[in-house]
Amino acid sequence: MSSAIDNLALVGEKKLNAPTSSKIEALSSPKFPKRIPELDGLRGLAIAMVLIYHYISLAFQTPLQGLIGFLFSSTRLFWCGVDLFFVLSGFLIGGILLESRDSSNYFKTFYIRRFCRIVPIYLLFVSSVGLAYWLIYRPIGARLDWAFAGTLPWYSYLSFAQNIWMAKLTAPGSLVLIITWSLAVEEQFYLLLPALIRYVRRSTLPHVFLTGIFMAPVVRIFISIHFPEHVAAPYLLLPCRMDSLFLGALCSYCLQDPENWKKFVERRVWMWIALFVLIAGALVMNKSAFALDTVWLGYDWIALLFTTLLILALTNSESFLGRMLRWRWLRELGTIAYGTYLFHYLVYSLCMAMLTDHGYVLASWKDFGVTLLALGITLTFAKLSWRYFENPIVRWGHTWQY
Repeated sequence: MSSAIDNLALVGEKKLNAPTSSKIEALSSPKFPKRIPELDGLRGLAIAMVLIYHYISLAFQTPLQGLIGFLFSSTRLFWCGVDLFFVLSGFLIGGILLESRDSSNYFKTFYIRRFCRIVPIYLLFVSSVGLAYWLIYRPIGARLDWAFAGTLPWYSYLSFAQNIWMAKLTAPGSLVLIITWSLAVEEQFYLLLPALIRYVRRSTLPHVFLTGIFMAPVVRIFISIHFPEHVAAPYLLLPCRMDSLFLGALCSYCLQDPENWKKFVERRVWMWIALFVLIAGALVMNKSAFALDTVWLGYDWIALLFTTLLILALTNSESFLGRMLRWRWLRELGTIAYGTYLFHYLVYSLCMAMLTDHGYVLASWKDFGVTLLALGITLTFAKLSWRYFENPIVRWGHTWQY
């Protein structure tokens, strides 16, 4: 499975004077809607994980031994790149809504901006898949069955309900469209979160977010016990995946309070320890019988890992992590992450069908070269799409002010 994406990284930072005796860098709490480069870097990290997982980890089937084998097996954890997107979405959207909750045009501005960011390139993608189906797959046939065979109702994709249909039918539809399940989860969350932030008392919101976080594994376990035939439902449905999104929103709520921000800065040593423990636990569970993508607590472990990473990226910007997330190539990758995410499977499947005599599996160096070609085409297209198509529409959307 894979990942999804969110809006521009809109968050800001200021420098505050810290006590010299503690030698602690004290940054101000995030101020929306200014941009912070570390969040672009986190988005770039998320899409890089998705690309490695889909292009390499799933496709390369030859067993590897030793250190190389361990490193390669660790990339099989990269399925959770989508969870990093979820945490970022909850954080960014939650922060914007919290700062604008008293605006007279709160809902109108939010949904116009969301529409401009999500829908135009999504419709272009769905239309491209339809054209590829009729103009390429139908004439070629069996050679592309692995990518295009299997369908869901067309209206499920246009209504962002495909995750519900996938769960109901226990069928993913075509491979090139399967990644859109995470977009459906986010769009459904966008119907819920604005109303919560607008109408629930601000002091009560943390309790609401925590309720959502704790209810998600309960719902997953309930479905897995009482509806075992719907094996994909705990992975695909919003009530089962809202823990990552609400964790991001809770993180945004907490970090907007200067006192909480100061506490996180002063305790960042413990945050680093927590991050390493969470990473080590993920690696151990990846090699054990307990799979991290289990319906029990694996998703929550991953969500906590990425939330900790997010907090450290914001409160510890001069660390190696902060400098790494400001690498130019990583930030640029984060900027074009949405288009890359949507089109990477489609481009890969077409390249493999036209340039090899088999499907998904990497069987030779030639296949690896085809994968690199698909990556280059995808990134080039996504960059052009952002510059000439997506960004102008997003800029128009942001002419609507809260």
